[in-house]
Amino acid sequence: MQRMMNVSALALLAAMTVTTANAQSIVNTAGERMSADHAPMGVKAGSFLIIPKAEVDVTHSDNIYATTNNTESDMITSVRPELKAKSNWSRHALNAMARYEALRYNDNRSENQHNYMLAADGRVDVMRDTSIGGGVSFARDHEDRGNPNSNASNSKPVEYTTSIARLGAYRGLGRANVRFDTEAKKLDYKNGYTSAGGFVDNGLRDRDEYTNSLRLGWQFDPRFEGFVKGTMDTRNYKRDSGAGYVNRGNNGSSLVAGTTFDVSGKTKGEVFAGVVERNYNNPTFKDISEPTWGGKVTWNFSELTSVIAGVDRTIEETTIGASSGYVSTAYTAKVEHALTRDVLLSGNVGYTENEYKGTAANQRQDDIISAGVGADYYLGKNFKVGAGYTYQDRDSSVNSGDFDRNMLMLRLTATY
Repeated sequence: MQRMMNVSALALLAAMTVTTANAQSIVNTAGERMSADHAPMGVKAGSFLIIPKAEVDVTHSDNIYATTNNTESDMITSVRPELKAKSNWSRHALNAMARYEALRYNDNRSENQHNYMLAADGRVDVMRDTSIGGGVSFARDHEDRGNPNSNASNSKPVEYTTSIARLGAYRGLGRANVRFDTEAKKLDYKNGYTSAGGFVDNGLRDRDEYTNSLRLGWQFDPRFEGFVKGTMDTRNYKRDSGAGYVNRGNNGSSLVAGTTFDVSGKTKGEVFAGVVERNYNNPTFKDISEPTWGGKVTWNFSELTSVIAGVDRTIEETTIGASSGYVSTAYTAKVEHALTRDVLLSGNVGYTENEYKGTAANQRQDDIISAGVGADYYLGKNFKVGAGYTYQDRDSSVNSGDFDRNMLMLRLTATY
């Protein structure tokens, strides 16, 4: 659905940023360089820069409900005003952002949505190579109709809010460095109704998540840094009794080792591998322990063309039946090409395997393939027009879990 075409509010979170001792990489993608060349001027307000922005999308989807059969197509219009404020101090930093999104369906008005996000973050540079940062955000969003965790009987998309608070600290010690981060996240799901008027208790999914991580790094030379990172988290579901209650509380941990690299002025990235596990409070749920790996590599094939590839393997939360959680392994690749100084072409492909774990036999497995192409044309620093096509196909082991959809999008962006 159109949510694939929009940037998630959480992905836009201006979350806590802590400086590192590494110099800024000179390896920027073709899209990043073109965006910098057309950066908006903004409005100066004392020691802050205010950047207003607005986007309008028109998207046609041939399967808005992500169904196997009896697909429904529609035209969706999205309007997204946004306002950012950034400090321009020589030391320390303070940023804020507000964003609103209105989604309107041409025929299926019950799918209409309004989303928004408020976020702020800051950084205090205590001394050289030492900084403390933090951020908070609140977002209202909705789930894609293709999300397996959403109760299919909901007459409208499942709406939820996310509150996040983050705090972190970084300390450089010559070649060595250490970084600590802590995050608290609160998820609240709005109850719904079926098309027949029956009550759907989505509050069973409400939960609090707490995550702490410690990263130790060692700079071998200006091109390579080795690191070890450990993470521990707790997920507490708020409901502890009542109809439909299932104890899904759990604790997780991971330990990975890897390296970052920035070589030849053309290639940068990070790769890591290790182990990840989740232990569930409910003895009927199967604990999960798996190898994990991931990374992202950016390669500038030429001055005009960039290739970005990534992989990520994680254990994700689910509320499906007897499943305790699922192991998600996602592979992505993207190519950006600057056709001219004002025209950017892009293409991407992705493959994700979601393997649900549990004590019951024949647990669910989803294989998802996605692909897309796009083009952006900058009309100076204030306007940009874009067009894109996205295809998604899900092959599921459960009945009625399969679907595919095609989406065509036109976008106008205005900023100052």
